[in-house]
Amino acid sequence: MKKKILAILVALVLLLLAAGVFIGYMYDSAGYESVPAVSVWALGTVLFPDSYEWNAAVLGGLIYKEFLPEHEHSALYFGDVRGVDGRIKTPEGYDASFVLERDGELVASGGIEQWHEELFEKPGEYYLSVRIDKPKEKRKSYGYFEFYKKFTVPPPDPEFFTGRASLSQGEIFVMKLENVPDGVKPAAKTDLGLSVFVDEGDGEWFAAVPVGNTRKPGKYSVEASAGDFDWKAEVSVTAYDFDTQNLIVDTSNPVITEASSAKAYAQYREKIPPLYNTFDDEMYWEGAFVWPVNGRISTEFGSIRYTNSNWSNPRYHWGVDIAAEAGTPVAAPNSGRVVFAEYLLNTGNTVAIEHGGGFKSYYFHMSAIFVAAGDMVQKGDVIGEVGSTGYSTGPHLHFETRIGDQAVNPVMLFDGSASLYAFDLLAE
Repeated sequence: MKKKILAILVALVLLLLAAGVFIGYMYDSAGYESVPAVSVWALGTVLFPDSYEWNAAVLGGLIYKEFLPEHEHSALYFGDVRGVDGRIKTPEGYDASFVLERDGELVASGGIEQWHEELFEKPGEYYLSVRIDKPKEKRKSYGYFEFYKKFTVPPPDPEFFTGRASLSQGEIFVMKLENVPDGVKPAAKTDLGLSVFVDEGDGEWFAAVPVGNTRKPGKYSVEASAGDFDWKAEVSVTAYDFDTQNLIVDTSNPVITEASSAKAYAQYREKIPPLYNTFDDEMYWEGAFVWPVNGRISTEFGSIRYTNSNWSNPRYHWGVDIAAEAGTPVAAPNSGRVVFAEYLLNTGNTVAIEHGGGFKSYYFHMSAIFVAAGDMVQKGDVIGEVGSTGYSTGPHLHFETRIGDQAVNPVMLFDGSASLYAFDLLAE
């Protein structure tokens, strides 16, 4: 009996040893071919696993063998992905998720169904991680695979826009640049006059180009550049039918005599023309300009003026004269920086405001000045009062607007559909 029991025990031990050998053989026989050959399609590229952990079912799932990558991998850099297919496709039968970072900060994460191309619209350096999981089920292999991709979304190329290019004398041609990289300052070049790009923020720049009232009709080129990018536009200038006026002046009046003296003109040339080619890089004005004073227009912009019927000596009227009672408040028609506030023999109490990019407004003949050079003013701020100082025949405000040394029609500034506001209109 004892021999029989011993024989059974020996047989069991041998059976167990054989089973162990068989199980060990089957376990050892399970190689990396047990790991599924999976891949994902991400942003125009086939990606293969960079890391994984796979538990292969051996002997019908009685035991599992763990597989890890034989070599460490790091995310490959795929460069510029602009214009590629932005979808992510993963194999069926796996749960899929993603993590997306830009410049080291989390952009989004979640199930692959939450992925969309807008997630990587902004410029920057991106790191994408895609993970697919095979959940653990009874007697089935399970595990996960991770795929990595580094890529760049470069800033979009700068874009160039213009307003209306067919303009009459006295109007303003406008240009706009978008997507200008940080640190790049655009420049403009044209024979029309001073053209300065001012920074509007977020890579946008604006330039106002004058079509002066004496500009000869014809076609003019305007060039713009930003870094390695260049553009060219053509402006067609047409003639404007300016009014003619005969001004009657009492030349025996000592004030008029002094205001029209060589000394007065020399003082004016010393003070005002040097302002023309100065400019601030910042845009101060916003929205349509408002009338500085309400009143009757006694002399139109650009009028060809004669004095006391002296038909041999025509002169251009560079601004608009607005007749109003003495003491009427004069308001800043838009925001800006006061660059001049003094009394001049010819123009009387005089103020000049820089609105940005060399776009200035001038105010002559006031009875009082309430601002000083260097002051910042907002649209509607009172800067003085209507008067009749200097070369003047009665209470009025001479209101003049220039870009550089070119006079433009101030009345057009009060019309929200004027060429100056072309981009505001497009945005509406």
